[in-house]
Amino acid sequence: MHPTDIHSLLQRYQRGECTPEEIRLVDQWYDLLNHEQAPPELTPAEQAEVRTAMWQRIKDQTLQGEDLSPPLQPWYAQAGRWAAAAALAGALGLGAQQLLTRPAAPATLATAQASRWQLYTNTTAQPHIVQLTDGTRVRVAPGGQLKYPGQFAAQHRTVYLQGEAFFDVAHDKAHPFRVYTRQLVTTVLGTSFRVQAPVGAAPVVVQVRTGRVRVQPLANTPAGAKPAPLVVLPNQQAVYSPQRHALARGLVAEPVQVAAQSFAFDDRPVPEVLAALEKAYGVTIEFDAPALAGCSVTLNLPEASLYDKLDVLCKTLGATYTKSDTRILFRSPGCRAR
Repeated sequence: MHPTDIHSLLQRYQRGECTPEEIRLVDQWYDLLNHEQAPPELTPAEQAEVRTAMWQRIKDQTLQGEDLSPPLQPWYAQAGRWAAAAALAGALGLGAQQLLTRPAAPATLATAQASRWQLYTNTTAQPHIVQLTDGTRVRVAPGGQLKYPGQFAAQHRTVYLQGEAFFDVAHDKAHPFRVYTRQLVTTVLGTSFRVQAPVGAAPVVVQVRTGRVRVQPLANTPAGAKPAPLVVLPNQQAVYSPQRHALARGLVAEPVQVAAQSFAFDDRPVPEVLAALEKAYGVTIEFDAPALAGCSVTLNLPEASLYDKLDVLCKTLGATYTKSDTRILFRSPGCRAR
């Protein structure tokens, strides 16, 4: 299929001028991309254009109250569709024909009927919780838009987000949960995390509170390479820059406590204090063990944040700390007379 024809098809798709068979073709392209199977007849640029077209259709048609799911039809109504599909496949080329003539899974139409897409837009000044059918709770921030099905598909759970939302995902190992933004897909099994997906060229941020997620950019780099995914752990974040096509991992601004731990230390060795902070916040703290040998402190900081605790410890020892990637580097000249 000629690139100009693909571009024209996607433009008509966004305007709602495609035939049902053309709509099905684009939907199948997008489904392959969601399952990380690039359609062989599409270039990386065309794959990105398919994603953009689908996003615009999801937003525009849902806001107009239209249902994106294909309607159920009796078997005799399908014959005319497949005849038209065969004619269209001949016009679009062999790759399109292979897609159009691929047998649909028996549950495909029933699933589509049951999974009517819904769009929630938070127009209030307060976060709003959306309860999904699998038990997942999504706290949508003001201005955020969440696109979700009335019933999830059999193989996976997929939603679409624009803006910011916090996800508390119901654990289901057999059905991965995927959050799509325009730039990223975040895949989890059961965890809690925040996604910030602003409109435009601003960075997309995924922050993990519990569990772990995999973050994968959707667009290829300018050189055509697929950016490598990142696994993000508690109190870490992945930041993607659409302009630079760069995905980086680091610590969140305010790590939260992820494990029970007492912060009352009575003349305890400093390495023990640092190990307790590592356990409580799930953050790696690197330090020079010989320099801290023989150092002990007495502290009681139950209400302070991780960085406040480190600030007090540094002041007591004359030490410093810096953040590097997902680690904290703790540096001390050793014990000083007190």
